[in-house]
Amino acid sequence: MTGPRPAAGRSSGLVNSIVRSLAVLERLNAHNGASISQVAEMTGLPRGTAFRIVETLRVNGYVARHARTNSFVLTDKVKRLSEGFISQDWVYDLARPLIAQLARKAVWPVSLSTPRRYSLVMRLSSDLESPLTETRYPVGTLLPLLATASGHAFLAFCAPAVREAMIEVCMNEATGPLRGTQLQLRRFKAAEDAIRAKGYAYFTGYTHTQGLKRTAAIAVPVCVKDSVRGCLSMRFFASALGRDDLERTFVPLFQEAAASLATEIN
Repeated sequence: MTGPRPAAGRSSGLVNSIVRSLAVLERLNAHNGASISQVAEMTGLPRGTAFRIVETLRVNGYVARHARTNSFVLTDKVKRLSEGFISQDWVYDLARPLIAQLARKAVWPVSLSTPRRYSLVMRLSSDLESPLTETRYPVGTLLPLLATASGHAFLAFCAPAVREAMIEVCMNEATGPLRGTQLQLRRFKAAEDAIRAKGYAYFTGYTHTQGLKRTAAIAVPVCVKDSVRGCLSMRFFASALGRDDLERTFVPLFQEAAASLATEIN
């Protein structure tokens, strides 16, 4: 039985080669391990067209030829196409009002970040609204795993296999400030048990490019079942809040918010 066929003919505004390529990816995803003839049959494409598309995907690392069966299979690189994708429902419908509520109570800038391969990405932030923000970071800013409170919280609470895999990529494939150093890794390892015991991460040592104030942050994970969906964090001037103040006032506030968000997501 053949699957959905790509639209025939030329539709205004559509790039037909992309439409055909997506059709091939969809059918290989549904029937992984197919010959060129099978790909052509499943998609309704001419055999020559199916071959050129599969070969293009192979050269670019999305498809590989199975040595024993000589069929074509998808590679792990296909999974990267979904990295950084999160359901907009929980981020915007559930987390946005929570971030606004947290920001009113905390006053300091509050943000939600979610994992993206070897880093976190800031999805929501109150930077523009907070009167206590020295440097404003736009939504979409990538955060290093080993040099932020959010990164430490995420790594400490995610599954061990995920943690080791992300650290491996962070140390060997990331570039620029996202790339981890041995010193940063040792710092995280030294704090890992305490982070899990206390339920939050504390990080200091950020130095803004403007101004002389040193910034610190706390972060708590948003855990749904066995998965860390993201981290809620708050930045502040390190000299303004001590650990006692944080653990008495702000940490419980963020832990309660994270638990509430996790319940709604679940």
